[in-house]
Amino acid sequence: MFIKIDWLKNHRKKLITLLLIVLAVVWIINTNTVQSALEKLTPPDLPELQVKDPYGNWFPQAWLEQNWGNETDAPSADTKKYHHMSQGTRTIPLPYDWFVNIEQPSSSIFLMPFVSKKKFIDNDYLLRLGFIRSAQDPVTNPDGLPIGFARTFSQNMTGINGQTETIGFTCSACHTSHFVYNDGLTGGVEYIVEGGPATTDLGLLNSSLTAAIGQLLISAEVPFLGGRFDRFARNVLGAEYGPSSKAQLSKDLLTFAKSQLGGIGDTVQVTEGFTRLDALNRIGNAVFSENIDRPQNNAPIDAPVNYPHIWTTSWFDWVQYDASVMGPLIRNVGEALGVKAFMDVRSPPEDNRFSTSIPIGNLVWMESFLAGPQPTPKTGFGGLLAPKWTITPIKNDLAKKGEVLYTKHCEGCHLPPITSDRIWDKKYISPIVWYEGGQKLETDDVLKLKVIPISQIGTDPGQAAVMINRTMDTSGDGNGPMVDQTIGMQIDSNICARDFNSATEKQLASIDSTHGRSSDSYQQIPLKERWVSDGANISFGYALAATVEHAINAWFNDNGLSDPALQQRIKEGRPNCIQAGMGYKARPLNGVWATPPFLHNGSVATLRDLLCPVDGKRPTYIQLGGLTYDTKNMGILQPDGYQATARKYVKRGKSYDNQGFFILNTEIKGNLNSGHHFSKDYDQNKHYSEQKKGVIGPELEPEQCDALLEYLKIL
Repeated sequence: MFIKIDWLKNHRKKLITLLLIVLAVVWIINTNTVQSALEKLTPPDLPELQVKDPYGNWFPQAWLEQNWGNETDAPSADTKKYHHMSQGTRTIPLPYDWFVNIEQPSSSIFLMPFVSKKKFIDNDYLLRLGFIRSAQDPVTNPDGLPIGFARTFSQNMTGINGQTETIGFTCSACHTSHFVYNDGLTGGVEYIVEGGPATTDLGLLNSSLTAAIGQLLISAEVPFLGGRFDRFARNVLGAEYGPSSKAQLSKDLLTFAKSQLGGIGDTVQVTEGFTRLDALNRIGNAVFSENIDRPQNNAPIDAPVNYPHIWTTSWFDWVQYDASVMGPLIRNVGEALGVKAFMDVRSPPEDNRFSTSIPIGNLVWMESFLAGPQPTPKTGFGGLLAPKWTITPIKNDLAKKGEVLYTKHCEGCHLPPITSDRIWDKKYISPIVWYEGGQKLETDDVLKLKVIPISQIGTDPGQAAVMINRTMDTSGDGNGPMVDQTIGMQIDSNICARDFNSATEKQLASIDSTHGRSSDSYQQIPLKERWVSDGANISFGYALAATVEHAINAWFNDNGLSDPALQQRIKEGRPNCIQAGMGYKARPLNGVWATPPFLHNGSVATLRDLLCPVDGKRPTYIQLGGLTYDTKNMGILQPDGYQATARKYVKRGKSYDNQGFFILNTEIKGNLNSGHHFSKDYDQNKHYSEQKKGVIGPELEPEQCDALLEYLKIL
């Protein structure tokens, strides 16, 4: 006790200095109390690494057959290129050489001076956030970063003098999955699913990185805590390390932190957790709030979705869960802007306003690699295909019984299997029809997905409401730069849209009468050209489609691509069309077994819970972040007795359990697990569109459930 008192007396000045620095960090990292600052300087608890055995050995990685030329134990050269090809993004708020050299945050800032931590990018740490191990490559991945991390050269970052290398996500970061299976004999295997839903938690990534940056700031500013910063400076500066260069780096770090960590930020109303992201709202915030410095355009994060799987999607007539976007390039450029690609909103129109850091040629290559050639009855579908089930033997007799159930109860919405002859009927696959002066017919045959109104399917409406309800202010009076909010974005573009607000009574009656019977009900309202310009209250969908169109045209101009025919080929021959009809698309179910959690918002852990839950009630709480695959129930393995365990955490206001896994509470709006029920309430004498809201078929007997699940393995 006396030793502790003497220590406090001897280090009083140091402790006061530390407190002052913490108060400074309160201001720097955009918070307003010491308690809040300490929370931001303290990293979250993360799950233990799940892809190593108890002896510290990595599980072998296995690539499933998906038509990408991968070996069983290694990805192909093109797959590795896809994993790390730049989209021009700056998702990570640090220059590349800072990110690869910053240390992992200490569990407490008071322990920070006494430990030398490993790098933040070390697999033993970064993979605990759900990312997937990727081999080091001298060209595409020199620092051995996980799948989906890409380096971009010659970028501008606020707070950094001159251009720098940045680090950001490519589409594989959000659309590559993995799971662990242990057969009890050969040990654990980490299966990689190309195009599957990511298992990451970007909220935890942000919290962990914020703590690491904050602790580095304290180390840079407090001499007796300087060990962490000194190690960082030696690695970043290399041969240029010295007193003056180190001091300058400290100043640069402080300036950068003020500019990067004190911005608008996102207000999270519904925690996303592992495997989920509110992508649409985050794209809107990045493009129309952060990028143009308009806080009034910022929307809360309240509609998380499970990262969608992307095999076959190149041949859908509509993408996004709510079937709101048509063009693949429009979707991909919008996604890149959402993960912080640069877009110029300061230059006058004549100086190529809307030019962007996005290398659109890279996006075109990625989409081509995903899509493959035009599918035909002779060749079938190419590009990235759904993974084949190889985990356990398939019970073929049981699967045949399941096929009968699928045809009877699932095919009406989800279409025939894409490997069947029936899929080539023109009602399932045909060109897009739209109007620009007159009727236009695109050349590609695409799958005509059915859009099921929420009034029928009964699932959580959160994500579908974004495109309907959200508006943007892009207006101005023309007297100054955009960042001063006095000149509009100068959106001035022609898009095509299906405007439900302007539908005639006859058209709406047609939709009401057919409900979700087919996507033809939506198509009673034609896709027509619509001019979009600045306004104080314009539709988010219109604003985004027009802004992305401008960005693409600016890239054409930057690269001297003026030939309209070439431009159309780059756009994959699709019009820039949007719609917002308060429904969700029913996509084909090929490979659905490999895409847990289920429903668009990831609120159901297994297919068995989705299709035939015990006593007709799905679990209220599900644990997300675990990688072990449940072969019996087909989904994410849930701990025994988890409902009672999770309820205790939820009552204490916790979103994560003591292992660091996310607790998804389906009682919260945005997380609802309602709808899409096989139920006792199903009326055999009525068409499914006339059933009780959320009911899609009769309750399945246990043996029927087993049969349907077995069949879903082979789609």
